[in-house]
Amino acid sequence: MKILLLGFGNVGKAFRKLVNEKDRAKELQNVKIIGIVNSKGLMIGDNENFKVDKKIDLLQAIDEVQPDVIVDMLPANYNNGEPSLSLYLNALHKGIHVITTNKAPLALKYSEIMKEAEKHNAKVLFQGTVMSGTPSVNLYKVMPGQRVFRIKGILNGTTNYILTKMYEGLDYNSALKEAQDKGYAERDPELDINGFDAAGKISILTNVYFGKNITIHDVKFEGIKNINNELINKTREKGTKIKLIAYSDGKETYVKPLEIDKNDPLYNVNGVLNALEIESDIQNTTIIGPGAGPINAAYGALSDLILLIRT
Repeated sequence: MKILLLGFGNVGKAFRKLVNEKDRAKELQNVKIIGIVNSKGLMIGDNENFKVDKKIDLLQAIDEVQPDVIVDMLPANYNNGEPSLSLYLNALHKGIHVITTNKAPLALKYSEIMKEAEKHNAKVLFQGTVMSGTPSVNLYKVMPGQRVFRIKGILNGTTNYILTKMYEGLDYNSALKEAQDKGYAERDPELDINGFDAAGKISILTNVYFGKNITIHDVKFEGIKNINNELINKTREKGTKIKLIAYSDGKETYVKPLEIDKNDPLYNVNGVLNALEIESDIQNTTIIGPGAGPINAAYGALSDLILLIRT
């Protein structure tokens, strides 16, 4: 199986390392990363050694390499999903599978992408877009026959870290600065703290769990900017906590700060951890784990790759 890897930052490098550890899974024995596209252009190689071949755009790279699978680890562009969106549609039209950790195309054009994949018997796998390597998208695949009523979760580690630190006594600005200093928050953290990032993720999960075709624009979202220490102290006295909750029941989808009590499975999910609770007619399932980090995001893509080979 030949892979064209798009993006070679920390996540891309971690992904190549995992693929090269052939003893990790028998399915990796015949996997080869034969091309990498980064800011310098297209690099051609054989898993280990790559050299810049030429300055080339992404669509040309597909024709040059002729991969079986494209793995997209490019930065998210929420304006229009490009260049990844056009790349997916082009690749899927040719029957090339897509694995992605890039949320934007799916949060903007989920239905269009999936229809193109189905039309040409290709697959789109995207565990790494929500909760990185902690099963969220792929968790649904091992829950056949369950009728899911609602899902809710903590899907953004940055805001969860800030709220956790506020319960430990820091004010909002100090908690944000600490998150930035530790690399948990961007220098411009707007997309995290205003709820936008979590909105993109819950839109993807809504489509997976409820068979919908919504976009991020269908999600009502609110962030944590209005949470202050006075509010934190009031809930602490009551034994409750405020968490930024992403929720969907297939009809209503939103992201907003909610007060939850100690009986809620999400109550003790602190720091940069993420969590997803799934309520069905059979059982309630909660999964907790890292929602970010290069190795975690890379593993999300690797798990998709292994599942793809198995099907």
